[in-house]
Amino acid sequence: MTSLVYTVFHLASLQCSVRPEISPCTCETGKAWNHVELSCEKLESFNAVVDSLANKLNADTNIDLKITHSQLDDLEMRSFTDMNFNLYKLRMQWNSLKSLPEVPFRGLSNVTYLSIGDNDLDEIPKHALSHMPSLLTLDIGRCKIRAVQQEDFRGIQRVTNLILVSNIITRLDRGSFPKSLLILHLGRNQLESLNGSLHDLHNLESLFINANNITSLDDELPDGGQLRLLMAHNNRLERLPANMAGMHSLETVHIHCNQLRSFDRVLRNAVNLSEVMADNNELEYLAQDEFASCSKVETLQMGCNHIKSLNSSLLPILKLKNANFSFNDIEEFSMAELHGLRSLKTLQLSSNRIQRLLPDPRGVQELMLVNLDLDNNRIDSLNGALAGLGNLRILNLAGNRLEHLQVGDFDGMIRLDILDLTGNQLAELKPLEMTLLPSLKILKVAYNNITKLEQDFKGLPVLCQANLTNNQISTISSELVTNTRCKNHNVPGKLEIHLDDNPIMCDVGLNELCRLMAVQEARIRGRSQCFENDQEVCTVLPMLYNVNLPIMVTNLKLTGREVPKPMVRVIVPSLIKANNELLPPLIATLGNPVLISTDLVNPVISPLPPPLLLATTTPPPPLPLPVESEVEKNESTTANPVPTNYTQETTTTTSTTTTTTTTETSSQVAPIEIITTTAPTTTTTSTTTPKPNETLPVIVELQDPNPPDTTVNQTALVPPVVLDPLQQDLERERERERERELERDLDHEAVAKTEYETVEYIPNLVQPPVGSDALTPPPSKANALEEDSESVHSNSVHAEYPHAAQSLQIPEEPPEE
Repeated sequence: MTSLVYTVFHLASLQCSVRPEISPCTCETGKAWNHVELSCEKLESFNAVVDSLANKLNADTNIDLKITHSQLDDLEMRSFTDMNFNLYKLRMQWNSLKSLPEVPFRGLSNVTYLSIGDNDLDEIPKHALSHMPSLLTLDIGRCKIRAVQQEDFRGIQRVTNLILVSNIITRLDRGSFPKSLLILHLGRNQLESLNGSLHDLHNLESLFINANNITSLDDELPDGGQLRLLMAHNNRLERLPANMAGMHSLETVHIHCNQLRSFDRVLRNAVNLSEVMADNNELEYLAQDEFASCSKVETLQMGCNHIKSLNSSLLPILKLKNANFSFNDIEEFSMAELHGLRSLKTLQLSSNRIQRLLPDPRGVQELMLVNLDLDNNRIDSLNGALAGLGNLRILNLAGNRLEHLQVGDFDGMIRLDILDLTGNQLAELKPLEMTLLPSLKILKVAYNNITKLEQDFKGLPVLCQANLTNNQISTISSELVTNTRCKNHNVPGKLEIHLDDNPIMCDVGLNELCRLMAVQEARIRGRSQCFENDQEVCTVLPMLYNVNLPIMVTNLKLTGREVPKPMVRVIVPSLIKANNELLPPLIATLGNPVLISTDLVNPVISPLPPPLLLATTTPPPPLPLPVESEVEKNESTTANPVPTNYTQETTTTTSTTTTTTTTETSSQVAPIEIITTTAPTTTTTSTTTPKPNETLPVIVELQDPNPPDTTVNQTALVPPVVLDPLQQDLERERERERERELERDLDHEAVAKTEYETVEYIPNLVQPPVGSDALTPPPSKANALEEDSESVHSNSVHAEYPHAAQSLQIPEEPPEE
């Protein structure tokens, strides 16, 4: 048997193997063993087609001939019978035919399929069709036919499929269609009435009359129960015909985009109905028994109407899977409308006027609902109506008026993947702490009024994306993601928290929060306009705040005697925009000098642990930065002077007092601190006059509390180093010149006061933006840096950094201005 089948197919394939003699036509083996498909394209004449194919194939082979994109002006000069084969399918599309002559089609009694669509025919070629009595399928679509007359199809009374789509038909004569029709396609024409032409087509199963201008179907459709598919959408129907109530075989009804005001209960007996598309109508009311016997309906599309209530009309539809009632006028929705619909997977109630959701007293645990859309309504409270939807995967509540979530609103939603609360009026997400959503991966709460996040993700163990953009969030607790580890299909990932357009994006505390989140497999995303470059905030913050600062030394310990207190200067590069630009709080001062003083404990100078204490008589706005550099001991007997572009020092003999003076400059110049340290016979004065946006030093003054030749009484200190009188005069003159420059600067500029004068978070001190719009939270007394003389003289620096370098590095040259 196998060999016989192989032989048959082998013979069929030989019909088309290497046939250069039929060129330019091509040959292909058909699906059946004795069928061959011939294709002729772009030939210059019908005579060339006949000459190429005549007597080239076996006479008993069934031929499917396709002639396209050719010039057939000489069509009436030859006949298809001249090719001497059995033609059973003929396709003549895209040949610009304006008419079909009768002669070429004589003798085609075996043709069962004819397609002459996509031409310029303006009438049905009834004379040519009369020579094809076996025709079952006729396609004359996409032409220019204007009317169907009584005699047009008289010669093809066995035809079952008639396609007249996309013509310009305006008239149908009664009795013009063969009664054998099963499928009739009259869509995309210009019909205003069917004129009773279909009333006698009792075998009709599928009717396409879509995209016409039909206003009524009364007494137009055939009586009986054979019609299974009705495509009547995009017309002007105002009601459905009454005889539809007896069409028990209806399976698919597309009546959308009409002007229907009611179904008039004509579908209540359609026991086989499975799909109803009725959106974009004027429906206002659904009767309670509208679908009384329609238990097999799976898809019900009724969006864009004026329905105010479902009126329990869905309850008989036990197999309903997808229901769409979006863009209606429903004001109240009860979950009891879905009771018993165990097959329902998707319910769309978007863009209605729903103000209240009512729970079903019998519960919703039996529902298999997977996707529920309630967005763009007027819901102000969930009332626990959705609790218990254990199979729900997507819940869309965006664009409502929710102000509060209640504990229990989302109880039982163990499979919920996506929760969308965008565009509501929520002030907090605290109820989520006590709600377990073990499968939630995406949380959307953008465009709300949330101000803080504490432990709101506590019940979201596998959350992977949280969209919190455009809120008022200024505080995020480090415990937010303690119980959350992103997992998608059990694959670990990182939780993405999007915070664009929130106040916290300009908060210096976000720097540390980014680190804490990273440790817990979470990542804060979002761009901040507070920085010069519009970058991801957790990318740019470390660059702004973690700066390795070089150190300059002005005086070192001399051999055998005491020197004035060594001055250690830390150069801070200018990283931030000018202060007159938009800046986050407490950042603007990073480019300006900060003066810090403390005492040396031993010759080894280590990096200072934050926070540092300022040795000042009046607390200025303290802005210390952590110093991370090595200390190098200078072996020479004199200190290396600092270039005069930055500081000037003068040593004189005066009384035994110590004074520190702080002077304020403009908002673009950091505070200037003049530190005067006076031993019994020594006075060291250091002044610095910075310029706006200039890279300036941070000065750290360190003093050894145990000099070699000192006593308990401070008046018995070692005699100071006395400079040459000429050098002293020169130093005094330079000092006076710098004081005059300082006075001129102070006349033109003033330091902008701010309540952010705190150093609770030392590495990230910033200054608020200048302007009336600047948001400035109230100052915190707990953050103020207090005087502590014991801390100044403590050994904490050396104890915390036991491996510090043994020398101070002196830059070869100062940074450029």
